[in-house]
Amino acid sequence: MACMDMTGWLDGQVFLQTVDEAEVQQVSSWLNARGIAFQVLTLSERMMLDPSHPEDGVTTDRFSIAIQLGGFPQVLSPILNDLLTRAHGGGWSLETEISNADE
Repeated sequence: MACMDMTGWLDGQVFLQTVDEAEVQQVSSWLNARGIAFQVLTLSERMMLDPSHPEDGVTTDRFSIAIQLGGFPQVLSPILNDLLTRAHGGGWSLETEISNADE
């Protein structure tokens, strides 16, 4: 059986969503360390619990991190795999990554 080649170009965005501002900082550091372009979008909601006491309202923030990706499938697939793993509980620590590379 002959080997098959893959070629092409993928271009698009991946969105990560969180309510944790510390996690946004970790993801931002991780993406910056790799030179991956991204934007952080913030949605703030203010809910008034009692109209007679507006100061007792609750504010929540949600963050979407829009990651810009573009390149050959062979280049993007390891990056997407890493993003999926980290977004689903793998963590964003740069220190862990550095210590694993030293082993």
